[in-house]
Amino acid sequence: MIVLKIILVVVGIAVSVFLFRRAASTIDIGKINVISYIMYLFLAQSMIGASMVYLGDRNHYTMKYVLHEASFDIMFYSTLATAILFPLTICVIYRLLRFNMKEAYAGYLQKATNVRFEKKIFWAVAVIGFLCVGFLLLYMIAIYRKVHYFPIMRLLRTPSGFDMAIERQLITSVAPLGERITNLALHLGLPLLSYVAFAYAWALKKSLRWWIAAVVLIGSSVLGLTSNFEKSPVIFYLFVLLLVILYIRGRLPKLLIWGFIGVIVLYMVFIYGKSGFDFSGGIDIYNGPIGRTVFTQVGTMILHFDLFPDILPFLSGRSISPTAMKILGIEGSPVRSAKAVMDFYGSEKVYEGTGGVMNTLWIGEAYANFGYIGMVFSILYVAAFIAMFVFVFLRLQKNPFNIAVFAFLTNSFAHNTQTGFTDFIYNFQFILVIALTIAVNLFPKVWRKYLGPRISGRKQKQKSSKEESA
Repeated sequence: MIVLKIILVVVGIAVSVFLFRRAASTIDIGKINVISYIMYLFLAQSMIGASMVYLGDRNHYTMKYVLHEASFDIMFYSTLATAILFPLTICVIYRLLRFNMKEAYAGYLQKATNVRFEKKIFWAVAVIGFLCVGFLLLYMIAIYRKVHYFPIMRLLRTPSGFDMAIERQLITSVAPLGERITNLALHLGLPLLSYVAFAYAWALKKSLRWWIAAVVLIGSSVLGLTSNFEKSPVIFYLFVLLLVILYIRGRLPKLLIWGFIGVIVLYMVFIYGKSGFDFSGGIDIYNGPIGRTVFTQVGTMILHFDLFPDILPFLSGRSISPTAMKILGIEGSPVRSAKAVMDFYGSEKVYEGTGGVMNTLWIGEAYANFGYIGMVFSILYVAAFIAMFVFVFLRLQKNPFNIAVFAFLTNSFAHNTQTGFTDFIYNFQFILVIALTIAVNLFPKVWRKYLGPRISGRKQKQKSSKEESA
């Protein structure tokens, strides 16, 4: 039996990687795109751990909560189905669209970056960036008034007995002008503006003002992302800067890739050490950063299949945002499946006030809401969503603004495959970014066809009137 399981795992992974390579056109890290990025996240955070659990490794702490033995096999077969159906769907869509991903992506990387309206965009970035940095200062003051310290100082000098999990709960509740303004300014505005500034600085090379703007906005973004002691946001943020370089240069140098990996390792050792994790015992694949990467997402997915519907009924769409629930006419209070799983299985941490959510591969939330039919639909839907995203963006003009948005959404969409399905149905930040991208790309055409001629005509009339009066 174990031999057949091993064969199934090996063949499944091989077929999945083959299909992902066809869908992404390349799995070269130096030319990574959103599809290959999703593949690497999927392998690291889902497929490897799922395969180990399927083959009998049940030593991670999440496994002790499982109530139904069948949940282990259901988890693996669902993960395997995702591994094959997801890239296969993208390949089918591209075939129907007669879209050659290999040629399109290679052509995009080789294309020169076009810089237009640079001054107008700089002043827009400078003004909005000034407002976002100002809000960051207000946010830091509000945190200090709440906990009587600045988070960055606690990271640099952490007193004994300092519990980051408890402090994170306190800091997360801080929202000077409301939660939506905080999210827009700190989690969307600052990072996106910093990517735009960095893209223009890299494209123009010698533009001092863009480099100054980039340094200020990048520093502010890192400060904001570390304010609640979360471990991964800074890593994903810095990775987007690499994507910007890739899309402009056409390839990431190997030295830069290994340097980034080194920075990640050092940062994870630092942040886990500050959290109290003991590295003196050597490598532990079940705890710390390795356990968090390989097993936690998988364990949480098992708990999703374990909890619904035998213990709790399916959520029937209640994981969608309140706004979307009203639009779709879904009754009841909103609840993310990750929170429901934490509330049921993580009762000790919930009681201590340190429990948050237990995220997993997006199919977990799809299943928790709509069952197996919803899970299969989610695989096809997310694959189509990603395929159309790539199809559209590779056809946009290659300029620093579009590159920054492309990199930002590449990271966001890939990261959301590891958090929840409903974010692909309705996400206010994504809608806002896409609307902004459409507006910025349409502005030159509107200017040339409508606004420019009208302004030029008015100036010409004013000039003629002055000449006649003279």
